Amino acid sequence: MGIKLNLGASPIWNKEGWHTLDHKLKESTDFAIAGDASKILLPDESCDIVFCSHIFEHIPHISLPVVLSEINRILTVNGVLRILTPDLSRIAKAYVEQDNAFFSLLKQEDESIRTDLGFGGMMMNFIVSPGQDTALFDRNLNQFIAGYAHLYSYDYQMLSILLEALGYSSKQVAFCDSEVSELRQPLHVIGLEEKWQNFNQDFYSRNKLIHRMTNGKYEINFKVTGFDRDPNTSLIIEAKKLKYVDKKTANNLFNKSTQNYNRYSTSLLSSLDFVDKLKALNISYPEQTIND
Repeated sequence: MGIKLNLGASPIWNKEGWHTLDHKLKESTDFAIAGDASKILLPDESCDIVFCSHIFEHIPHISLPVVLSEINRILTVNGVLRILTPDLSRIAKAYVEQDNAFFSLLKQEDESIRTDLGFGGMMMNFIVSPGQDTALFDRNLNQFIAGYAHLYSYDYQMLSILLEALGYSSKQVAFCDSEVSELRQPLHVIGLEEKWQNFNQDFYSRNKLIHRMTNGKYEINFKVTGFDRDPNTSLIIEAKKLKYVDKKTANNLFNKSTQNYNRYSTSLLSSLDFVDKLKALNISYPEQTIND
């Protein structure tokens, strides 16, 4: 039996027989792997299942083809990749229709959604949101602008094109609907009923749970297990590995495609002044520029 990996699992997530990956870990332990999604410290074809819940929206879209290739590398042939990410199509439809009932459901799922800018602000919060995953600086690299969590959003067509080109078959599935029986278990607090409940302040209060940030650190007094969450906002895809597509091919297919205007702004690397600043700050960057 191959490894079962929850990629980007919360530190409070646990399930017997599963490994987790966390980019904040300094070193790996028996079931917790240090590293990030673009460089997973596991052998080729070592995993039968990889689960990714609300991770892709945090990854710069220029990096996602490489991440999908890396997941492909560690999966066995016919291994399962299950993906949850905010559903751009569903959220955009609700925005166009000014669907207040739908956005009320979303607010119950995620209390951090901004409401001060109306429907547009709520929609955009799913595409770009504040956080600590990615830092934005100006082009002179001397002014910090903001920290971000969500960086991008996808509908099924977008991800199915990426998946098919990178060696997978895929299908959109319903909440807790899976060919893998284990993946039918919803995310839930260990010790409570095995069903999905919105993780909001009312839920925490009713169950005497603590989930808050104090001085930049989370204070949490519970653990969770299970898989699917946020049925109102989530696009859910179950994919299978058909063949391996390497990272260089993945990068060339999408990031160097002539259909991508300005090659996702790697044209900045054509500026010698900009590259010199990157080197001075010891910041890594792609060796190839748009002019290659």
